[in-house]
Amino acid sequence: MDRSDFGLIALAPNDWRGQWVNRQQLLSRVGQRWPVVYSNGAWTIWERGSEEWRRSSVGGRFVRLNDVWVDEPSRVLMRWPRFGVWDRLLIRAQAQRLRRRLSVAGAHKRIAYVCHPVFLPYLKHLDAERLVYHAYDLFEFQPGWSAQLEAAEMELLRRANLVLAPSEGIAGELAKKGGRPVHVLLNAADVPAFLAAARSVAAEPADLTGIPHPRVGYVGSLHPQVDYALLRSLAEQRSDYHWVLIGPRQREKDLVADPHFRALLGMGNVHMLDSKDHDEIPAYTVNMDVNVMIYKSTDSSWTRLAYPLKLHEYLASGRPIVTMDLPMLRPLSHVIRFARGVDDWLAALDDAVHSGGTGTPAQRQSAAAGHSWDARSSELEACLLQIIREPSRAVQPRAVASASA
Repeated sequence: MDRSDFGLIALAPNDWRGQWVNRQQLLSRVGQRWPVVYSNGAWTIWERGSEEWRRSSVGGRFVRLNDVWVDEPSRVLMRWPRFGVWDRLLIRAQAQRLRRRLSVAGAHKRIAYVCHPVFLPYLKHLDAERLVYHAYDLFEFQPGWSAQLEAAEMELLRRANLVLAPSEGIAGELAKKGGRPVHVLLNAADVPAFLAAARSVAAEPADLTGIPHPRVGYVGSLHPQVDYALLRSLAEQRSDYHWVLIGPRQREKDLVADPHFRALLGMGNVHMLDSKDHDEIPAYTVNMDVNVMIYKSTDSSWTRLAYPLKLHEYLASGRPIVTMDLPMLRPLSHVIRFARGVDDWLAALDDAVHSGGTGTPAQRQSAAAGHSWDARSSELEACLLQIIREPSRAVQPRAVASASA
C-alpha cells in the first residue's frame, strides 16, 4: 500500500491544549508529515456543565494546532450511555466526523491510534485499515477500572497491528496479558529546548522571581499518587528550602481530603504555580536548584513500572535530580540520586543543593541527549510504515516478547 494514502485518527482522553504528554509530543511531530486528526471523543452527559464543556463549540469544529487537526465536538450532541440506541448513534456520528476531516486533509486510508480502552466503541465506525494501541500507562491500576474496560483492552491487544508502551515494565505486563509482542517507545523530552535554556541561563519566569533559593522543583500533575506526607515532612524539616510545584491538580476532591496536601497549601515555603505551556517548562526546570520525582511507592503500585515523562526533561536541564526508587530508572543511577525515607531524602537534597548532587550537569545532559521527541517520533513513523507494508507482522525492534512466545 502507498504510505501517502494514510493518515491517523488519534483518540486519547487528554485535552490537546492541556498538559502536554507523550501523545501531543509524538503526534505534533508526526503531523508534520502525515495527516493527523486528534479527538477526545464525543462529550458525555456527565460532563455537561464542566468548565471545559462550557468553553466548547456549540456546533462542533476542527482547529489546526501544532500541525494536527484537533477536534472540538458539539457540546449539544452528547453521549448518554444509559440510552443505548442514542449512545451508539452519537458514537457513529462522531466517528464519521473524524473520517471526513481526515479525508479532507488528504488521507483516504486510516490508522486508528487508540490511547485508552474506553475508545474501543469508536473502532467499528472508523473503518480503519490499521490499528495502533498506545497504552501510555498500566490502566488497570487507575481508578475506575472495570471488567468492561478490561475486556476492551483485551480486544485492543488482540486486534492491534502495533501495541506501544512507554516502559519495559508496562510492555512486559501487556505482553503477558495479550500473549503478543509489545513495542517499547520510551518517554522523551524536547531536548534541544532544555539544552538551549540551560546554555542561555533562561530568563527567570515572573512567578519565580519572588521565590528564594534553594528551590526544589516538581513538574507534573498534582494527583493522589504524589507522596504529600513525605513532601510535607521534607518541607517542614528544611524550612529554608522552597518547594515549587508546577502542574494541574487532578481529582481535586481527593486532594483536598488529604490532610498533608491541605497542610502544604498553608506553608510559606511551598509554592503551587499551576500548569504551564509546554514551551515554558524549560525555563522553570533550569531555574531550580534540584528537581524531584516524589511518588508513593509500594510493591503493588504503578511506580514499580513507571518511566516518568519528566525524567529526560530534568536530565536535559542539567540540574541535580532526586527521586524515590523507581526500578525502571536504576540504569541511570550515575546521574540520579535515589532516596528512601525522610532522612535519606534530606541527605540527598542537601547534597544536591550544596554539592551538586549525583553526576555533573554535563553527564546528566549527555544521558538525555539520545532521548528527544524528534527521535521518538521517527521511531514511531518507522513502526507505522512497517504495519502499512506488513499488517500481519508484529513490529519487533525493541519489543518485549510475551511470556508465551
